Order: sequence, then structure tokens, then C-alpha cells
Amino acid sequence: MNIRTLILAAAALFLCAAAFGQDPKPAPEKFIDFEVVQPDGKTVKLSDFAGKGKYILVDFWASWCGPCREEIPRLKDLWYEFKGDRFDIIGAPVFDKPEKTLAAVTELKIPWTQMLSVPESVPKAYGFDYIPYIILIGPDGTILARDLRGPAIRETVKKYLSL
Repeated sequence: MNIRTLILAAAALFLCAAAFGQDPKPAPEKFIDFEVVQPDGKTVKLSDFAGKGKYILVDFWASWCGPCREEIPRLKDLWYEFKGDRFDIIGAPVFDKPEKTLAAVTELKIPWTQMLSVPESVPKAYGFDYIPYIILIGPDGTILARDLRGPAIRETVKKYLSL
């Protein structure tokens, strides 16, 4: 056996050993639950909606955020088209005061549920520091897509709903 064959054999063994036991796809990431106290005093958790058999689009937004407000018409079209047993949208206002959020909800005629006063720890837990930040959660509670914007929101939702 020459040195070249020995080196190739050792490299092949190393690569096989490195790959052994590794899953080619990372495990799906579950949504991170959080709870908020609504102005009426009721506590609401993301888990009240997510992981219950529906696709849930979570829109992290704020009333003062121009790009967030620009996404609202697109989200409204999506909600009216797909809302029902398989799909819903949940608003999760961050970095905002509840009264300002509620005024924006009224002004923009946002029809989906809002989880007011989302704690500042939530963006950090989800790994974002800008808004809008939109995620799609699957029926089993796994995060299917992150940081959706523009036409990608509808394309992604439609793709999963057609499965």
C-alpha cells in the first residue's frame, strides 16, 4: 500500500466518522411562547393560537412603524382570502403603547387578534431587533418561515396551505 492510498483511505474514514450520526436537516424549531395581559385584564399566550392545528402568521409590528403599516394592506388581503380553520394572523405589537396600538388597529381597520404589550424580551428570544418581523408557524407549532416581507408573505402562506 503506497502513501497516497493510505492518505485517501484515512481521509475517507475521517469524513465518514464526521458525518456519522448527523442529521442532514436540522430539527424543526418550535415557536417560543410568551404571554401578555390585555387591557381588559385577561392573559393571552401565543400558545392559545399557535400549535393548535392552524398555520399562524405572527406579525411583530408597532403603530409608529412606517414599514409595518405598509404591510397591513397585504396582510389584510391575505387574512380575508385564507382565514378560517387552517389559517389565521396574530398581531404582536412590540415597542409600542397599548393605546397607540389600539388607535392604529382602529384607523387601519385591522381585523385579526392583537396581543398587546408584547414584552421586550420577546424580540430578543426570537432573534430580531427590527420590525416588521413576520413569522409563519405551522399547525404543529414549528416555525416554517421567518422575516417575511412583501410578496414573499403571500407566496409562503399559499405554498404551505396548498400542501
